[in-house]
Amino acid sequence: MFLISTLLLAVALGIGFLALYQILVRDRDPVTARLRDLRTRALAARPKLEAESPSPVAQLLASLGGFLPTGEDKEALQSGLVRAGIRTESAPMIFLGAKGALAVVFAVGWIVLNFALARPIGSIFFSGMVAGVVGFYTPTLWLWMRGESRRGRIQQALPDALDLMVVCVEAGLGLTAAIERVGREIAIASPALSDEFLLVNQEIRAGLSRSDSLRRLARRTGVEDLYALSAMLIQADKLGTSIAQSLRAHAESMRTKRRQRAEQQARKAGIKLAFPLVFLIFPALLIVILGPAAIQLMDAIAAQNAH
Repeated sequence: MFLISTLLLAVALGIGFLALYQILVRDRDPVTARLRDLRTRALAARPKLEAESPSPVAQLLASLGGFLPTGEDKEALQSGLVRAGIRTESAPMIFLGAKGALAVVFAVGWIVLNFALARPIGSIFFSGMVAGVVGFYTPTLWLWMRGESRRGRIQQALPDALDLMVVCVEAGLGLTAAIERVGREIAIASPALSDEFLLVNQEIRAGLSRSDSLRRLARRTGVEDLYALSAMLIQADKLGTSIAQSLRAHAESMRTKRRQRAEQQARKAGIKLAFPLVFLIFPALLIVILGPAAIQLMDAIAAQNAH
């Protein structure tokens, strides 16, 4: 019974995480991305047919999320999904459905496992409720970690993208064309920043003003450097100053900030190493060094008491 419940729990968790991976995590392989881009262009050149229906797992999770009560604000959830790079229309419902499904899987799996181990019933249901809460908030933690990781990648690639933008502007391209060109050129080095720049270009082509598109770019990513870049470009556009000179000065500032962040992380390494040294390595060294002496001292005291 214990082996069967363990296998069922493992299979349920594996299916749940695999479904989340296939639905919410986009493939970052450059070859696959290029093939997908070519396929999209080929399909756009033909007449539109019936839209592809989502996978059965996605439909199930979306339907479950539609009936799931949640205290999360809709705009906050949408903002978290966008900052994590997930812009599918049904993503909020799928995300909420995944939270409900994982809560049920965690709670039922924990209860079945404890029943198989013959634990007390009171503690079983209480710990099952705790496991359900953990399962419910696991996707939220995953979404936050994904968003922070994507924000860090964008922040790391931004100075190089600005250098390339300076070259494009000084070569005679306009700012909008330079943003599009940089977005295409850095697709392999930084897919996240490439997507954001291309989305800005699409918004401008759709009729949105450039200042509003840049503000939306900063809000979507949550990167402080992009907030500063957007403010600088909007101010330079309003005042009529040289975009190339402003971009060059800002690019130098971004490179300096990146070097300072790297130096800051290097200085933090000593402090971070203090905790494992104090709590893990030093106690083991004390036991190895002082252990034999303590044993000899105890033997000597015991022998003296015997006499």
